[in-house]
Amino acid sequence: MRLSKGQLVTNTALLTYAIPASFLIVPYYRIVHAYGLSDSHWAVIAAQVTFAIPFAVLILQLYASLIPLELDDAARVDGASPFHVYLRIYLPLMVPALAVVAIYALLLAWNDYLYQAVLLSLKNMTVSMTQGQLFADVDAEWNAMMAAAIIYVLPPIALLFALRRYVAASLSMVNARV
Repeated sequence: MRLSKGQLVTNTALLTYAIPASFLIVPYYRIVHAYGLSDSHWAVIAAQVTFAIPFAVLILQLYASLIPLELDDAARVDGASPFHVYLRIYLPLMVPALAVVAIYALLLAWNDYLYQAVLLSLKNMTVSMTQGQLFADVDAEWNAMMAAAIIYVLPPIALLFALRRYVAASLSMVNARV
């Protein structure tokens, strides 16, 4: 299940990070507008998924290289199809890496403000846009702003606590192989 050009795929995906996301906002806005997705959450979701993919490819490819090929060979000897090898061997072993990618993707999307502010109107605001609007008011009550900031950080913290055992497992596997 190893790709012969896996390094090429990884390097090509990482090359996309050479262009800052802020440079792409104008062409992306024009594309979104041409497809009729203006003021749509789907446009923001597509942008966030696009920006998370290179990191996900890197982490998953590096983590998959830690899995011994002997497991693949043993499963094939036992008569497992490539689909079953992936589903029963690789996917369960990749859960820690998938947890790390999920946390990274959530934090990347959760903290992004630029694409949300440009692509969405005030009626379709996300949580980060609402938080930004609170801090834009000069006469805002600081107590309410700080309470909103605490509420804003709760979902990423909850996800981290929910996936912490998988993150710890990924760290222990990487340390065991080094």
